[in-house]
Amino acid sequence: MVKFSVSGLRGVVGVYFSSLDFMKVANAYVRFMKANNLLLARDARITGVMLHSAVKSAVLAAGSGVSDAGMVTTPTAVFATKAVSADAGLVITASHNPSNQNGIKFLESGRFLVPARSKEFIDSEKSAGFYQVEAGEIQQVKDFDASSVHTEGILRLLAKEPQEPRLRVGLDPCNGAAGPQARRILEDLNCEVHAINAEPNGRFGRDPEPLEQNLKDLQSLVKQSKLDLGFAFDPDGDRLSFVDGKGRTPGEEYTVPLCARWVLQKKGGDVVVNLSTSRLIEHITQEAGYEVHRTPVGEAHVVDRLLELGASCGGEGNGGFIMPEFNATRDGLLAMAVLVIQYRRLGPIEDQVDQLPTYHRRRAKFDIPWSEELVQRIVGLYPSAGTGNQDGIWLGEEDFWLHLRPSNTEPVIRLMLEADTASRADNILREVQNICVG
Repeated sequence: MVKFSVSGLRGVVGVYFSSLDFMKVANAYVRFMKANNLLLARDARITGVMLHSAVKSAVLAAGSGVSDAGMVTTPTAVFATKAVSADAGLVITASHNPSNQNGIKFLESGRFLVPARSKEFIDSEKSAGFYQVEAGEIQQVKDFDASSVHTEGILRLLAKEPQEPRLRVGLDPCNGAAGPQARRILEDLNCEVHAINAEPNGRFGRDPEPLEQNLKDLQSLVKQSKLDLGFAFDPDGDRLSFVDGKGRTPGEEYTVPLCARWVLQKKGGDVVVNLSTSRLIEHITQEAGYEVHRTPVGEAHVVDRLLELGASCGGEGNGGFIMPEFNATRDGLLAMAVLVIQYRRLGPIEDQVDQLPTYHRRRAKFDIPWSEELVQRIVGLYPSAGTGNQDGIWLGEEDFWLHLRPSNTEPVIRLMLEADTASRADNILREVQNICVG
């Protein structure tokens, strides 16, 4: 099915929607944003070239010029909207979804479209039709080297950070958009790069989510080649996971806390994450004397709160680190560079991981409809728990929390939970599964 939400538009190309659908949506977005200069980008998916050409035509038909960034990561595209003074942006990507899917992420200058405006656009798009300006009103397409601009920005940000010792680093960009840029950044940061799944051809060499179970090849590379650490991206480069020097994959949840520590040491400030993010971030933030604020899941919600509070950094526990002062979006390339610096400042990443508390996380997704009856049955399992309902249902006690919510990106219900012990986590997962699937 097609999923249209605050996280953008996604679905299976050639089954649920076509190039024509992409054109209609893009054409409507130009008019909705009253754009005169739109930044256009895509990831490396197989359908990307086809859809990029179609969307470019639709944007020109609506009367906007195009700053064409070509194939780059989503954070690179967001960064580039400011560099070219774009009124709006479109990134053709389905992020971490399977390779037969594609979609569009909707940008305004310097960030994702704010949630309220996203809802307004979604509500208006179906009746927007397709508009074609007269020939004399068609504007120009200008190619823009967004990758170099973003890379140079990251390197400037870290210019005064230590460049020694030279590190030997593994890289797995999942045959997505991050590979070439990640290699350049690592090499400029004095790293020796050993890469797998590096060609950006959209034919993913593993499941696109950079979860522990999908990173066996990167683990083997790090262990067999005796590397210092390894980095793994999703196909559009906004999420980062890592393998430490012992060949372990602690999980995406460690990316934001370890990167946040660098920001808090440099400048301090409160931190914003979503409701599904690990309590590890509380440990890092309280250690530095600041507070954590939580939002509904969805990058746009986190960025809204970051900017509203003037907070220092944050992100989402799926490996999405955000430092709004640099780039108001999840930026996997920035996170990778920061972890290289933190290795040099604080020692091996595995030691930094081992110094944090151990929590046990479980996740699941259920192909069932969301309902109030479901919510009440889940709440009834834990009558003494604190609750919240700003995004699905959140429940928490001293030794656990769980978050059950309808997904923004797929027609499913997602469960994330965390507990102090493995047995507690397994028991809660089993109890929720019994209600959701019988």
